[in-house]
Amino acid sequence: MSKAPQPTRSRRRDFEDSRRRILAAARRVLAERGPEGLTVSEVAHRAGLNRTTAYQHFRTRDALAAAVTAELAEELTDKLTEAEPFWENLDHRLLFFTEHPELARLVLHQLLSESPIPERAWSSYLGRVQKVTGSDAAQPDIDAEMLSHVLACVGILWPVLARAKYDDPAAARRATGRLSRELRRLLVRGVLQPAAWPDAPDDSTGGSP
Repeated sequence: MSKAPQPTRSRRRDFEDSRRRILAAARRVLAERGPEGLTVSEVAHRAGLNRTTAYQHFRTRDALAAAVTAELAEELTDKLTEAEPFWENLDHRLLFFTEHPELARLVLHQLLSESPIPERAWSSYLGRVQKVTGSDAAQPDIDAEMLSHVLACVGILWPVLARAKYDDPAAARRATGRLSRELRRLLVRGVLQPAAWPDAPDDSTGGSP
């Protein structure tokens, strides 16, 4: 005789599905309004759930904000510590942050509340910049820590600016490509020896990529 379906297991799947929907909706609200616009009732509406269900997962706005922040912080850390060479795939990195403005808003919120970027992410990121600036490919006397802050400012502010300026996602992607080109131009002029990055844009090519 076959066993009847386990109702507990089914309820658990429903519970986990609801939580995923709530967190996904919370990310959308965060991308549009920032942490100050995050409410359990609004997120429940976006997730297509009633408020009672949402409050079963997150009893307060602070609990919801903490869960979203933890998820985004982990994603940010993974992105900053991924194994691919630091100077390669610059277009991909910038496009990733442009398409995930909630990450930029999270970092801005962290900084405005005087909370630092997660230490593991920042230490790994700074170490990779130091590795490049200390190599034979780099110009002499570069302040790696300040360069790290310069690049972080681009990564944090650009997604917010792009979302405010471009309603069309395709236009935002094209603009991000232009930004990447100019950033590479600055890096190869001020950080790397030209021979170290032979495919970097130069002033003789003109136009956008």
